[in-house]
Amino acid sequence: MNSMKKFTLFLMVFCISAMTMAQVKYSAVAKKAIPAQAIKEQVEPSQPFNFVANSKSVLEDIIIGETRYDMQTNGAIQNRIYLHPDGTMGGTWIRGTTVSNQRGTGYNYFNGSSWGDPPTARIETRRAGWPSYVPWGPNGEMVVTHDDILGLIVCKRPNKSTGNWAQSILAGPAGAVDISWPRAMTNGPDHNYVHILATTYSGYMGLDNSYALLYYRSLDGGVTWDKKDVIIPQLDSTNYGGFNGDEYAWGTPYGDTIYFAVSGPWVDTFIMKSIDNGETWTKIPVLSNANKKLPASVTYVPPFKNSDGAIAVEMDHNGVFHIAFGIGGGYMEGGTRYIFINQNGLVYWNSTMPMVTDSLDLDVLEANGQLLGYVSDGPGPGDTLLTVPNYRVGLSSFPQLSIDEYNNVYAVWSAVTWENPSADLLNYRHIYCRIKFHDHAHLTDMKDMNSGFLYIYQEFVYPSMAKGLKDGKLQVVYQTSDQPGSNIVDTSIPVHDCNTVAFEIDPSDLFPTGIEGSATNLENRVFQNFPNPALDMTRVRVELVRATDVSLTVSNIAGANVINIRKGVLSAGYHDLTLDISALSPGIYFYTVMMGSEKETRKIVVQ
Repeated sequence: MNSMKKFTLFLMVFCISAMTMAQVKYSAVAKKAIPAQAIKEQVEPSQPFNFVANSKSVLEDIIIGETRYDMQTNGAIQNRIYLHPDGTMGGTWIRGTTVSNQRGTGYNYFNGSSWGDPPTARIETRRAGWPSYVPWGPNGEMVVTHDDILGLIVCKRPNKSTGNWAQSILAGPAGAVDISWPRAMTNGPDHNYVHILATTYSGYMGLDNSYALLYYRSLDGGVTWDKKDVIIPQLDSTNYGGFNGDEYAWGTPYGDTIYFAVSGPWVDTFIMKSIDNGETWTKIPVLSNANKKLPASVTYVPPFKNSDGAIAVEMDHNGVFHIAFGIGGGYMEGGTRYIFINQNGLVYWNSTMPMVTDSLDLDVLEANGQLLGYVSDGPGPGDTLLTVPNYRVGLSSFPQLSIDEYNNVYAVWSAVTWENPSADLLNYRHIYCRIKFHDHAHLTDMKDMNSGFLYIYQEFVYPSMAKGLKDGKLQVVYQTSDQPGSNIVDTSIPVHDCNTVAFEIDPSDLFPTGIEGSATNLENRVFQNFPNPALDMTRVRVELVRATDVSLTVSNIAGANVINIRKGVLSAGYHDLTLDISALSPGIYFYTVMMGSEKETRKIVVQ
């Protein structure tokens, strides 16, 4: 009967799509709502656990662990991977098997050349969840998770990848001891300053609509806490009804400048910045929310748009903040708050822009350079979304940001795809990536990093990206499985094995072949250089429709010109421009050909 219903649903969706031949750019699914309360206490499925490396392991993705507990966050992704200065990395995830008290942190380590074998146990001695992984001490590491009842579990060891984890409990305030959903960050000498954000698991200090957001600080590596149970000014009950779990994220600190972002369906989107290592704070508004603080007498709020709670923030080397967050919203009925899921759109904002408009209209966002990601229908009849599993967020969400030394901004997120639905007609998610170059207003095209044939019928979700690049590549961990959706979030989803995967993204795969002035209506033509990649010499062919003055420049990723060639006036027809690149260091460059008033820029890879 169920299979017949699914087949009938598929035919209905196909026929409607075929009749309408919709020309809209953005996909739309039925508006769905779920209770606003974040998930914390679900136990692992009881079915037998058999770790299976799925079919995509034949690619260059490395399986570093597994889990049956398939929900890694309610919204924002924690810092689950860290790239150490020596090129090593630590990676973490929530690992759960078949026994409910075995949920905890899965940990793996990249020693500079390879990842270790998947672990067979958690690192904590107690049931734990939501690991936040950071460097600690001269050569150590720290993982902060939450316990079910005692508060936060702080695990640390002085030498990364080796030795026993020392474990301590950081309890919340009286009446709200079981603080949850932590985010940790370290800075200062030898990463000895520890900063933690967490929320209470009950109302506290008048923040009763959901939870209180608390700040903790240690200046001695977590031995003592000089700031504990702190509600930062402007985040108290006079301004907000409460905060939900996983709706906040730290950015990379710069000396004593630390900052985090908050975003959710029932709160504003904003940045909190401190230039004195957490002593005082300044609030930077991004998106307002009229429903952040409601009188107790209000029991109904009509549907509204806002953030979905999945947010990422980074500050570049010029002090400009960059934010990404998914679109959500909600409503209230009978005094119960709900959140919308599977709304379309991923927002980009930086602190040189005005605040994001409350409408969150996708066309307006795109016109303002603020639409980072979205889901669109496919090119043919029936290429529409069927059923989108519930991850408590939007169709394009779970964003991650990283900024390189040149202030280029790299964005990674998980988004629903319209093609290759599963056997139960659920749409899979893939990992997408996009770049905003430091000297360009626009972004590169969205790139599906899982579009290859061997990725068909695989789910990719919960990406966490290291800050900075290793050997010129982005470092990401994410969860993948054969089954779309999360059984922990929605028990109608079958129980399934999941892998945690380490994945590299080469930014050059995202660089456009034409960046500026590459409009298709150019009279003259510029061809891709050959060979590319090139070692010592390469050639660029141009086709001119009439005699034209021609010049060529080569610039590095920072925008500095490294080669300038003036060819003068060339006749109509084909011309090969020879480039001597033997003096250039290996890496990514761009060559721009000026042809009178026209120009076109393309990418060149020097070996």
